[in-house]
Amino acid sequence: MTEMSYKIRYRKDNFEIELQGDKEWVEQKFREFMEYKKAEPRVIATGAKTLPDSLVEFLKNKGNPRHHTDRAIVFSYWLFHKENMETYNVDDIAKCYDEARITKPRNLTDVMNKLQAKGYVKPAGEKESKKSWVITQSGEEYVEQMTG
Repeated sequence: MTEMSYKIRYRKDNFEIELQGDKEWVEQKFREFMEYKKAEPRVIATGAKTLPDSLVEFLKNKGNPRHHTDRAIVFSYWLFHKENMETYNVDDIAKCYDEARITKPRNLTDVMNKLQAKGYVKPAGEKESKKSWVITQSGEEYVEQMTG
């Protein structure tokens, strides 16, 4: 008789765990993991400074960048850290332009593709049927080094 294997895969942000084996064992280990996650202290980023309440203020702190790639990576950082968006698409970036009252570039997807080519964002599937991205460690470091 062939044994049935039971599998659970859990994925959040850049973390993934997969458990496989006997159903009872897999479910027990998954429950233990979820309980551990609840008790685990949440660290957003080591040494991270509290972000201002306003996106406009955050842009000012970063020197009011003039290039769309710099603006878009600052918006990416904001969406990830302040708005807690695991992924975001061009519509989310466009909303940041609107909130900051800055004229959007003609081709926002091109701007995001340039950031991807620099390694500052990476593709993260689709969100609302549009390509989505997530900021990379390099992108975070780039924004954190920007000064006003």
